[in-house]
Amino acid sequence: DSLELSVACGEVPLLFLGWAIMCAPHAQAAMAQDLGLDDPEEGDNLYEFVEEFCMKPEVLCNFLRLVESDYSKENPYHNGIHASDVMQTTFALLQMGGDKFSSSPLELFSLLLAAACHDMGHPGRNNSFEVNSHSELSVIYNDSSVLENMHAARACRLLTRQPGDADLNADILVGLQKTQKEAFRASFTKAILCTDMSQHFAKVAQLKSKISHFGTSDPLKFYVNSDGRSMSCVLQFILHLADISNPAKPAPVFVEWCDRCLNEFFAQGDAEKKAYMPVSPMCDRDVTVKSDSQLGFIKFIVRPSFVLLSDLVPRAVDEILPILESNLRYWEDVKLKEEEEAEEEEEEGKP
Repeated sequence: DSLELSVACGEVPLLFLGWAIMCAPHAQAAMAQDLGLDDPEEGDNLYEFVEEFCMKPEVLCNFLRLVESDYSKENPYHNGIHASDVMQTTFALLQMGGDKFSSSPLELFSLLLAAACHDMGHPGRNNSFEVNSHSELSVIYNDSSVLENMHAARACRLLTRQPGDADLNADILVGLQKTQKEAFRASFTKAILCTDMSQHFAKVAQLKSKISHFGTSDPLKFYVNSDGRSMSCVLQFILHLADISNPAKPAPVFVEWCDRCLNEFFAQGDAEKKAYMPVSPMCDRDVTVKSDSQLGFIKFIVRPSFVLLSDLVPRAVDEILPILESNLRYWEDVKLKEEEEAEEEEEEGKP
């Protein structure tokens, strides 16, 4: 639970979680030592990026501090807690079996860092707002995946910056060869761009077609050509699912995330009304019904996506889909209660 983690670690959940994931097993050994415990046994589920890419843990922590500082704490939803939640969920889906669709540690390294960076600099407004307001960002990125392009650009700028004497050393790619850096940036950037919700149904259709034609046994069949490079569409889909996974979290976490998301949406809707702009879907606090928003999101977006993923990652059948079904029933009960209360109020209002 990234919400609880944020409270426990002094509101720097991305720093703590990113260190634990990217610096394993050294991070776990350090935690055990600090707590006076025996060193944890090394398992098969650790990626050991520190050795693989000659990365210093303190440099990785510097990088994560800078990334986390670029997330606005004023945003109810798109903040550092969300980034840490997406990174943790991406890691969990990989550990459940998604990592078999990777052909190299570099792909996993880039995907997990993309999860951490995927919403850097988020303004608390969506792409529709940027486009309809003719913002500077919409002009720069030609109304195409405006925020996702901005997030990727800010992250890549941080990855390639040349620090001065007073700056933190955050060059986590220093141990990579030139060709590795090029491959990293390509897959890292593409993964962030694939979090654009406007691409959702196209990505689902692409994955369904792959499964229909090739089955699920050969991970190499799920690689696609993207700008001259071969990339795993499954790994990209995993990050996208992690980004929309709040309804698949246990109670009461999924309700808290729903409230945070709608609060940010409603703030955008208020701004749109004030500027005489079209109010974006789910952003009008006067007409949006919470239960309806979640029922539609789960039924038409989240559940079908995780059902599709379960064909590739079978553990999702027992570990994710039951939670989704339970949460769906919760919102159905809320909806039923709302309707009953509305009927009672209508009856009381009759002469």
